[in-house]
Amino acid sequence: MMVLASIPLRNIESIESALGSLHFTIPDIVADELRHLERHSGPKRSKMARAASSLIGSKFNLISLPPSKYADEAIIKYSSCHNCAVATLDRELKSRLIKKKVLVITLRDNKLIIGNPDA
Repeated sequence: MMVLASIPLRNIESIESALGSLHFTIPDIVADELRHLERHSGPKRSKMARAASSLIGSKFNLISLPPSKYADEAIIKYSSCHNCAVATLDRELKSRLIKKKVLVITLRDNKLIIGNPDA
């Protein structure tokens, strides 16, 4: 989220032509983490978290996930059950999602990339 708020994305149109219209949702656990970073990070990271938080509601829909000890587990379960893609930069999460056959969208050189087009 913080990367999306700080850099312009390129090639979103090509991703949409391959996958269809994209509708971004943000789990409430991610929004909570952004608010925590706003309050407890250094000035630069706090500013990035604040910018990302401001996108929620204006460009992204907020969804509630069932309580879980680990955010990644909740995201994996939700995406598997709802057959939706996950956008992440987290390598471990990407790997776990690919193993579960969840479509992963990631970022490379300010471009959205489909991480596992066979999902």
